[in-house]
Amino acid sequence: MKRVLPLFLGFILLYPLSIASASWAYPFVVYSGHIYRVTEQAVQPEDVGQKIGKVTKYSDREGTYRGNFSNIYPKGTGYYALQGRSRHEAIAVRTGDDTYILAIQQGAYAGGLEMRTIWWLYVGIGIVSVACFAAAAWAMQKRRAREGTE
Repeated sequence: MKRVLPLFLGFILLYPLSIASASWAYPFVVYSGHIYRVTEQAVQPEDVGQKIGKVTKYSDREGTYRGNFSNIYPKGTGYYALQGRSRHEAIAVRTGDDTYILAIQQGAYAGGLEMRTIWWLYVGIGIVSVACFAAAAWAMQKRRAREGTE
């Protein structure tokens, strides 16, 4: 019994960390809570408006990240408004000196808070499981002690 509890606790605590990662479905940037699919379509410099943001986090591993991040461009890559188009529709991403590429909005990015909520759910389930296991172990120990005195 003394060996089972540490193994059980270790499993519960490490389980959320053992979720496998995979590759991203497509290249993208996240800007202002929305995900933009990066296309191969070049944007002419004269069609580019003011700078509206930049990549704050780069990752090539699938996961959920907060802020303006990308799975293709390094930290610091600029996001720009497009002349005559809403930022909710599309933005330009600077890929070099006076070279830009079109990124089209795909919808709201379900990152950051959602993954933290899922992580806390794992922690909550782990705590409840450990509490139930401890209560059962305590009840079994009391029962054995009672049976031993009779």
